[in-house]
Amino acid sequence: MSKRLVNYGQRQMGEQSEEITEQLKSFMENNADAISIVDLEVKTLQVNSAFEDFFGWKNDEIIGKPFPIIPEFLKESVNELHSQVREGEQKKGFETVRQRKDGQLINVSISLFTIRDNKNEPSALAFVYRDITDQKLAEAALKESEERYRSLVEVSPEAIFVHRNGVIEYMNPMGAKMLGMDSVDDIIGMSVFQFVHPDSLETVKKRIKIMRDDYKSVDLLEQKFIRLDGQEFYGETLGLPIIYKDRPAIQVFCRDITERKKTEEILCKSNMLSAVGQMAAGIAHEIRNPLTTVKGFLQLLRESPDKKDYLEMTVNEVEKIEILANEFLSLAEPEAKVWESIQLTDILDSVIMLAEFQAIINDVEIIKEYKKNFAWVLGEPTQLKQVFTNVVNNAIEAMPKGGKLHIQLKYEGESIVISFIDQGSGISEERIKHLGQPFYSTTEKGTGLGLMVSTKIIHEHKGEIQFSSELGKGTIVDIILPIDKNSQ
Repeated sequence: MSKRLVNYGQRQMGEQSEEITEQLKSFMENNADAISIVDLEVKTLQVNSAFEDFFGWKNDEIIGKPFPIIPEFLKESVNELHSQVREGEQKKGFETVRQRKDGQLINVSISLFTIRDNKNEPSALAFVYRDITDQKLAEAALKESEERYRSLVEVSPEAIFVHRNGVIEYMNPMGAKMLGMDSVDDIIGMSVFQFVHPDSLETVKKRIKIMRDDYKSVDLLEQKFIRLDGQEFYGETLGLPIIYKDRPAIQVFCRDITERKKTEEILCKSNMLSAVGQMAAGIAHEIRNPLTTVKGFLQLLRESPDKKDYLEMTVNEVEKIEILANEFLSLAEPEAKVWESIQLTDILDSVIMLAEFQAIINDVEIIKEYKKNFAWVLGEPTQLKQVFTNVVNNAIEAMPKGGKLHIQLKYEGESIVISFIDQGSGISEERIKHLGQPFYSTTEKGTGLGLMVSTKIIHEHKGEIQFSSELGKGTIVDIILPIDKNSQ
């Protein structure tokens, strides 16, 4: 090879070396991470401006000097690390601590590389530092939070467990105790469905599907469970999807409510007996009055058979007993009814016509404030007529000195509101609370069953009755029924 060619090759290699040096310099200065280059004796050759800002040492202060950022207690392990890197190993994302110029220790992630010369021999070491102080603080806070949460879970009075695909992966001590297990370890790996009562199995599977597929929590639910010994109990559960050990899972909170259910059952029976006793007393009271009258007139008829007035009065009292019995019968579950599309104005016109005689006697004017063929509803005509008749009669009786009864119809969304507005004496707020209860009436002669029956009928028609009143000014009864859209 000619001398001229050799010189040319050396010149080319020198130019490449200079180019690489410039690229390295540009890489260091434009990098946001702190970078330092040291020789094989760990003396500083070069640091970038990010290193100066991060550690506090200027490039001129440490050039040619031993690396100053290594804490005393780490120097031995760092020397061993450097030896490994010089031998060709690379370290990426190595987490440790380093020391700033002011003595402060900071958490860093370090990547170490070997720089080789033209003969591929190690000539220097390059370090790239990334500040992970915030990350470490966050990890420490998270760990502390997790430990605190786990401590709370462990001593929780409620059963808490985690399962994945129906297999239990975690359970707290209360959960093991609730299911009849001696220790938590005995239950890990078992199927949750083993402890679900057959009556609740389908519901539980649907809830698990919602949490697993839709990643949504589910509300509180009362369900039945089976302990390991076969004993049944009631539990109130709440479930939500979580990430457990880096994978989706389901966390369940469960509370044993068996004793509460027993208490509720006892209270229910007690309330039922109380209601039966109250109704029995009311029935006896309501029937005893006309029976006393009937008994008295029958005795008078025995002594004076020709007194027809006594006979007529006796019949009237027996009719009262019959009306009372019919009202009780109407509270029973109704037989199958034929529902049809009803024009409300036709029923109201019929009710008003029947009530006109009573209204005239009481000096009450009934004012219709609705148009003919105004609204249609789906229902049973006779029952609705019974309700409207009861409300109109109560309004007339509430105005013994006369007055006006306004009857209005108006739309509210997908409902029709029938309003009965009287000018009677009104009802106190305390009495309104009890309207609809048996034997609680707004009139002296009433049993209260009429309004109770009316409320039941309207509820069966998917409607509601609302009362508003002011003493001395009158009462408004609003009956709200859904519109029959098919007749519009």
